[in-house]
Amino acid sequence: MSTFLEPHPAIKSLPPQQTIKVREWVPLSAEADHGSFPTIKLMTWNMLAQTLVRRELFPNSDCLKANQRGGLLTREVLTYNPDIACLQEVDRLEKHLPVFHSAGYSHTYASGPQKLHGCMIMWKSDRFEKVAEQTVFYDEVDLNPFLNESSPEDEEKPKRTASTRVTKNIGLILALVQKDDESKGCIVATTHTFWHPKFTYERARQIGILVNTVRRIQASEPRYRTWPAYLAGDFNSQPTEAAYSLSTGQLLTPAHAKNLDNSRVIHVSIDPTVPPTPDAANVKEDEGGATVTAPQPTSTNHDQTYGKEKGEEQETDPDRIITNSRRAVPLDNLLSDEELVHLFGLAEGKGLRSGYDEALRLASSGSKENVFGGRVEDATLGTWEPMYTSYTFYWKLTLVDYIFVLDPLEISPDNGNRPEIVGVLKPHSKEDMEPGLPKAGICGSDHTSLMLEFRNGG
Repeated sequence: MSTFLEPHPAIKSLPPQQTIKVREWVPLSAEADHGSFPTIKLMTWNMLAQTLVRRELFPNSDCLKANQRGGLLTREVLTYNPDIACLQEVDRLEKHLPVFHSAGYSHTYASGPQKLHGCMIMWKSDRFEKVAEQTVFYDEVDLNPFLNESSPEDEEKPKRTASTRVTKNIGLILALVQKDDESKGCIVATTHTFWHPKFTYERARQIGILVNTVRRIQASEPRYRTWPAYLAGDFNSQPTEAAYSLSTGQLLTPAHAKNLDNSRVIHVSIDPTVPPTPDAANVKEDEGGATVTAPQPTSTNHDQTYGKEKGEEQETDPDRIITNSRRAVPLDNLLSDEELVHLFGLAEGKGLRSGYDEALRLASSGSKENVFGGRVEDATLGTWEPMYTSYTFYWKLTLVDYIFVLDPLEISPDNGNRPEIVGVLKPHSKEDMEPGLPKAGICGSDHTSLMLEFRNGG
């Protein structure tokens, strides 16, 4: 059974001419549909920072100007009325926050050094109170404590970041306690990891740091051990990548190992002696993943990743090859595959649950229409993830956004504190998103939002 959610009353204050396509809501529990027990609705969404918008990247969009998109962005959030929202590529805070604050949300915002956009977590002030927060600067994290049992010798070890380049990406983690019961709450993390398709290792490293940090926070206090954790954001990683397997507790395949090894490089931002790549020296490696010249699609009838069809490579396209970098050597001290497995905490506990993979499996009744497994027939992981969460004229990505769930370390005997998914926001259809987002009347960002409802959610 499908239905539609009741929007937040504050939506009436938004420009009526700036509308979105309201998607169906699928209750996965008859009890949830009737509101017979408390739940938490959690959203994640990459809002597409205005500072990253360029006409050459979205040539067919009809809503790129700030005054065209602003109402669409706030309307998206208030339409689905989440209890907690994890947002990425957030800028123009002076415009968005008054709307969200008037709707009863509190917020915490953080960004990487010199970045003009960042990550933000919002929560309904009448339901939750923030009791802890941590911003994770991936470029600066020393991995020694993550990989080794603490000992007096640790203080003498040189700092080991094991990074391949400076990216300025971050993770933001909060602990939220319920206002009506201080024994209950949840840990919420959001992130926007490095975008470049070929930097598989760096992306796995960043996601592993976030997962490990959340696990440590969850284990740091007695009450946190009984709380679930949610990791929701733009992970820039598809279900076929190593990071997805590691996140969900699966073994690395030979293909994963090969891609990780091929991306163990050292960029000029780490080693200034690295010579520039010929024909790529004048390319601006933009923080949002854009290049100065927009890629030219070879066909609009096939799915493309950053402007090139799968299997096609052009040596001067910085979105398809690694530039201004050298191969890593042992002295660079990057992580091995085994250390990545350890970083994700798979030796000590189970992997994360992918909320949409679980929810759409139930909601789809066996049909693979509009899910990842319907487009990639031989998919072994992430079969029920949405087919697309980023869909533009130049790139159509099979999921880079996720809501992951980390169960409490201490599950009650009646399973009463293990989150159960009881509702899911259906993905946009491909037809609605053609010829590409952002699109007036549909969605104000190049990403689509995701939202799940949890029973025992914290």
